Amino acid sequence: MTDLEQVEIQIEMASKLRKMRDNCVKLTASKTWKDIIDDGYFKEEAARLVMAKSAALNPEQMKLIDNMIFGIGALANYIESVMRRGAEMDQAIGEHEETREEILAEEVAA
Repeated sequence: MTDLEQVEIQIEMASKLRKMRDNCVKLTASKTWKDIIDDGYFKEEAARLVMAKSAALNPEQMKLIDNMIFGIGALANYIESVMRRGAEMDQAIGEHEETREEILAEEVAA
């Protein structure tokens, strides 16, 4: 695989991550997301699960509630990581495109 092919693959991969970020931004900005996920899941469901932990539950029920609470955090972390990686790709794509231009200029000069 040539250097140019490697750079093209890196640009493609970075573009996919940036597209995921852009789609995530659109999704999380929607009223439906805010109603169902932000308010319903991240707030109301999280509060309900925390309150359920104060009830007299057996160890199996307590583990289930803990797993559900971890799930809420995992989704929030995933959304945050998609946003962060997408932002990082903005810079990476610019750098890869510069490298591609340098490689192409060298090939023309050769």
